[in-house]
Amino acid sequence: MRVLSISRICLLGFSLALLALYDASADHRVESLQQAMDRAFDSQQGAAVVLRVSDGQVLAAHNRKTLTTRVATPGSAIKPFTLELLLERDATTPQQTIACKRSLNIEGHRLVCSHPAELSEFDAEEALAFSCNSYFVTAATRLKPGELERHFEEHGFTRAPGILPDEGAGRITPERTVEDRQLLAVGAAGIQVTPVEMAAAYLQMARWQTGKATAPQQVVLNGLRAAVEHGLAQGAQPSNIKIAAKTGTSADPRNPQTHAWLAGFAPAEHPEIVVVVFVERGRGSTEAAAIARSIFESYAEEKR
Repeated sequence: MRVLSISRICLLGFSLALLALYDASADHRVESLQQAMDRAFDSQQGAAVVLRVSDGQVLAAHNRKTLTTRVATPGSAIKPFTLELLLERDATTPQQTIACKRSLNIEGHRLVCSHPAELSEFDAEEALAFSCNSYFVTAATRLKPGELERHFEEHGFTRAPGILPDEGAGRITPERTVEDRQLLAVGAAGIQVTPVEMAAAYLQMARWQTGKATAPQQVVLNGLRAAVEHGLAQGAQPSNIKIAAKTGTSADPRNPQTHAWLAGFAPAEHPEIVVVVFVERGRGSTEAAAIARSIFESYAEEKR
């Protein structure tokens, strides 16, 4: 009995030592991720957050005040949620193609597509990958009034998600015209969100991948992977891990200066983390994408 007790004590001590070693290793990974995030911003103003998909825990955060209180138009980063509703309501189908008009002017908002000019029409997946405004504003006219607003609200874009202390909340302006709905569909007007709200919404999306995605959700997930593989989010692709992501570039009312978004998750097929980057001045495909790439690469490197 004495030998057995000593063996158990030794085993317990060994287990505790392993646990302490694991905790120290985890702490080091989180610290390295935070440092990589801070370095990536350099002198740029903005914010970023990394959430763990399994439990929503914050693994790293840069500029918590901006994360929780800065409300900004989301631009094309909102399009995955728009596409989900368009497909759910049969406003479009995965196979239907819509021609790109390249440049649009809706209620004084000039929307110019930045995908290669030779791409002239898109199906659902490629419209998301290349962020074609014509596709989304055309299909949005087939929705009923108020549907898009309610859909965004269901994804948490008008309430504090409860991830960080002292969170503010975004806002949606009720549509009065079809043109209002078109601008809302592409995140150009009618909606403003906080970066942490965006992170919470993409956390839901990452969990589609880990659960049983609906047919519309699967099209969205495919489009997010395509955006990184050959679309407008290629600048965010790390060298050491596959990701799914969407960029966004927009401007606040009465402010000509654009701000930038990159929202996504990794690994693309089996998400472990969600990353959202917001940059006060810049474009999603360049400034925000470059910062996100550094964060994703750091996470993958520390996993080795």
